[in-house]
Amino acid sequence: MDIFSYVEDVVSPEDSLIFCKWLFPDFVVFEDSVILAMKFDEAAFRIWLQHFSGDKAGVEKMLNHTHLYDVFSGCGSSVGEVVFEQLSNVLAMSWRMVLKERFPDRRFHVEATNSDQEYGPVVTFHEVRGEKGTDLFFLL
Repeated sequence: MDIFSYVEDVVSPEDSLIFCKWLFPDFVVFEDSVILAMKFDEAAFRIWLQHFSGDKAGVEKMLNHTHLYDVFSGCGSSVGEVVFEQLSNVLAMSWRMVLKERFPDRRFHVEATNSDQEYGPVVTFHEVRGEKGTDLFFLL
């Protein structure tokens, strides 16, 4: 079955729109930190800022931390690990593009990981803050 036939038979326009919002998310800029809008909570931000002793990159990594197993918790074990790994790489690539487009004067580190220390594949990002006057580049 080709992709168009699959979409025609299985996927609704609402499903497509929701998935697009995940691939191309909205962001909140709060106290000069960039946080996924779907994960922003001011109280949590302040708690993590205190926990990380004012390190905004640490707060961003924590609040933007997204476990793919949690996003797709309704699938159970019916999906192979390789699918989650591939999806985490696609999500990371998409977030890199969106962050670069929406914040061209900032640089971000977006990572997709799958380690024994985590609960399955994870995607997160944080701003790379450097000295003023240095050339900014976008980490891939």
